Amino acid sequence: MNYIKKLFQQSSYYFISNVFVMLAGFISFPILTRIFTPEEYGVMSLVTITVSLGIGFSKFGLQHAALRYFSDFKENVIKLNMSYYYSTLFIGSLTISGLIVFSAFWITKLCLSGYLNKSLQDLVLLIVLLIFVGALINILSMFLRADNRGALYSVFTIARRYGHLLLGIIIVVYIMENVRGLFIGFLISDVLLLIVLMLFFIRKIKLTSISPSFLKEAVSYSFPLIWMELSNMILNFGDRYLLQYYKGSESVGLYSAAYNVCNLSQSVLSVPLRLAVIPMYMSIWNKEGKDETKGFLDKILDYYIMIGVPVIIGLSWFGDEFVTLLATSKYLDAVVIIPVIILPLIVFGGNVIFTAGLRIYKKTRILMYMSLLAGVVNVILNILFIPRFGMLGAAYATLISYCLLVVTTVIVSYRYLVVKMDVKCLIKYIGLSLLIMYSLSFFHSTNVGEMLLKIILVLIAYSLGIMMIDKKKRNNVLALIKFK
Repeated sequence: MNYIKKLFQQSSYYFISNVFVMLAGFISFPILTRIFTPEEYGVMSLVTITVSLGIGFSKFGLQHAALRYFSDFKENVIKLNMSYYYSTLFIGSLTISGLIVFSAFWITKLCLSGYLNKSLQDLVLLIVLLIFVGALINILSMFLRADNRGALYSVFTIARRYGHLLLGIIIVVYIMENVRGLFIGFLISDVLLLIVLMLFFIRKIKLTSISPSFLKEAVSYSFPLIWMELSNMILNFGDRYLLQYYKGSESVGLYSAAYNVCNLSQSVLSVPLRLAVIPMYMSIWNKEGKDETKGFLDKILDYYIMIGVPVIIGLSWFGDEFVTLLATSKYLDAVVIIPVIILPLIVFGGNVIFTAGLRIYKKTRILMYMSLLAGVVNVILNILFIPRFGMLGAAYATLISYCLLVVTTVIVSYRYLVVKMDVKCLIKYIGLSLLIMYSLSFFHSTNVGEMLLKIILVLIAYSLGIMMIDKKKRNNVLALIKFK
């Protein structure tokens, strides 16, 4: 079986959906940065981050179990029918998420409300509801991913993003001109999507098909990954809380704007890979064994690096144009952090490949320890750097922490499964990218159309360059095209 082609097929679904999601980001980003002041944008960013962190914890990691164990059920490694898989994970997620989220709500209301500013106090209930509904959407969506139903998963992903965009902005513009209106729109959209998703799985979820032993095993596998996921979120978002504490909401807004430009860029590359590759290499492992899995991951890492290098260099080179066009010149002071942020984001995007050995051998506790270490280092560095260097200090804390996480992951995970990087190819990608960016330096984008033209020119020049200088890559691409 041509697993590389199958991965590209699945990834193409996720890529297309991610392009639409990114387009929604490009649409909403300039709208929201114009509607809200930098301070209001900072509050919005903090709420968004809090919801993401809450969903990450309240899921209790069961979405990881959904990916890990689907193949075991389907290949009859676990001697239970599929209804036990769906019922145990969904009802377990519903129960655990409900207990966590609403306990957190009352703790916040009774003990922490005095520490929140008025804007955040008014949003606590909305945050709780968004977390609970979001956790249920996530586990149902994960069932689609685990079954390699990438097209359907992508449809729901696009529907959710554009539901947020349309309802959120409509309510803000026409009904409630504040951050609260935006999140009310998000909640309405999520509830509607949850209802539709439930219709797809309602026949597969039965109260009589719950396996306590499987739930125990799933929680045992997933629990360390909660802390890994939360630590990764702290790496990604924690600096915003410390910026708020030390420098205020305006600094958070500026930093978030530049960070979001980087996130939009790297998500086009890393999100399709992350969504497709885990169920793929788990299936290969069960069917073909270690050598086939290793060869598959070697090739995927090379393709990831090939695409990631021009993203890093291109956004670093033309970051001021991206920020000016997407967020207006009032956010231009944050451009300085882009080269520092985009590098670790792209490198960390490949961590889904580097951690394959640990995931396959169920060494999730090791992943937890490494992520917690990186998260602690990130917090310490932010506390040391932000008071002195502001936004740039937060960016360097992110760079150092992510590099620490990736290096430790590679060292430990490679004891179980080694994934090789082609250094010669890496040098070629860097040299070609630098040449192309330098050649386009004379072309300064003054509007979105010109920026899109520049991106298209980079894609064409880089693709042709790769075909010219890399015979192996040229043959691989031609082989993929020829396969029926």
